[in-house]
Amino acid sequence: MLTTEATKLAVHTLFTSRLDYCNCLLTGITGTLLKRLQNIQRTSARLITRKRKYDPITSDLIDLHWLPIKQRIDFKVLVLVFKSIRQQTPEYMSAMLQVHTGSRRLRSTSSSAPQFVQLRTQHTTFADRSFSCHAPRIWNQLPDHIKLAGSLNIFKKLLKHHLFTIAYNQ
Repeated sequence: MLTTEATKLAVHTLFTSRLDYCNCLLTGITGTLLKRLQNIQRTSARLITRKRKYDPITSDLIDLHWLPIKQRIDFKVLVLVFKSIRQQTPEYMSAMLQVHTGSRRLRSTSSSAPQFVQLRTQHTTFADRSFSCHAPRIWNQLPDHIKLAGSLNIFKKLLKHHLFTIAYNQ
């Protein structure tokens, strides 16, 4: 029988690393596919905690500090946006994001955090899943204190806490 730490290591090596690999490409996937990926994550947590198939697992996901799949995808996209603001990504990534510059200064835009132009499409299409459409939409919804983080590590910490709070209503 494996120890808990050995099981965590095996699960991370075999499952969660595969869930996180290029997961920003999964932006906007259907609910059915998202549910399948979420079931893989839940099964991984059951392996670590040695729970049976029908035992509740959400509290264990919270104890493991695992974000649900949708929030993991958004986390990866938002980290890419943060890096592109700081010119830490290739130029083509930064070119996909257009900073919103209004003709006047409004009281509602008192923050110095950048807001991005949200591209509009007429119908829900494949284009809505693109980085240039999805990234500005979720970036503009973030609180300003997260957007104005001083470093990447601080940004990741604040972002994970924010997404964790949204996911588990804590």
